[in-house]
Formats: sequence, C-alpha cells, structure tokens
Amino acid sequence: MKKLLIAILVIALAGFIGYKYIYQSHRDIQSEEANFTVNATDIAIEFSKNQDISSEKYLNKTIIVEGELTEIEENSIMLNEAVYSSFDTNVDQSKYTLGMPLKIKGRCIGYDELLEVIKLDQTSILE
Repeated sequence: MKKLLIAILVIALAGFIGYKYIYQSHRDIQSEEANFTVNATDIAIEFSKNQDISSEKYLNKTIIVEGELTEIEENSIMLNEAVYSSFDTNVDQSKYTLGMPLKIKGRCIGYDELLEVIKLDQTSILE
C-alpha cells in the first residue's frame, strides 16, 4: 500500500511538472534585457566553427545583432546574409533599404546548416 501511494505521488508530480513545461507563458522578448550583443558576421563565423558550443551559448537567449540589411521579405529580414530574423507583427519595411545598417533584437532559435544562417524569431528592429 505504501509503494502504491509513493507511485501515485511520483506520477502526479511528473504530470504537474510536464504540464508547467508544456504550457509555460509566452516570453516578451522586446521587454527582456539582451544576453548578448553581436555582429551578424561574427556570430555566423562562431556557429560555423563550432555549432555545439555556439548553440549552448546562444540558443533560446535574447540577443541583439548588428549588421547590414541584405534581404527583405514580407515578415522577415536577413543581415549580412548570415542572420535570418522573423517578426511576429507586420513591420513597415518601406523605410528600410538594402545595404543600410540595422540593429535587431530577438530570440535565437538555432542554426540552419543547409542555408548556413542563424535564425531569430520574435524579432524587433531597434531604432
């Protein structure tokens, strides 16, 4: 009987922890303080040299990336052909032109080995 009670408590605790992990609140990246401020080219070189160490350092962290605007899409931009960032909201992209320097803030979600770019989401452009 004692073992059954312990087993039920362990299962209940595991269920509670799993529920809290799955349904955690959405982060507000724009209000968070950045863990790192980096240059787009420098972070790309860092990931290409050792992806495991770089992922451990940057993954799921809020970072500020500075670089030159090299691509504009509907809800995303690319800096230095190395950092791809997507926006949660529509951004007035008419005031941005290719080649201009930008500073963005977002959450690092990983490195795309095929395209060789670092990916950010929940990005905002810092003025």
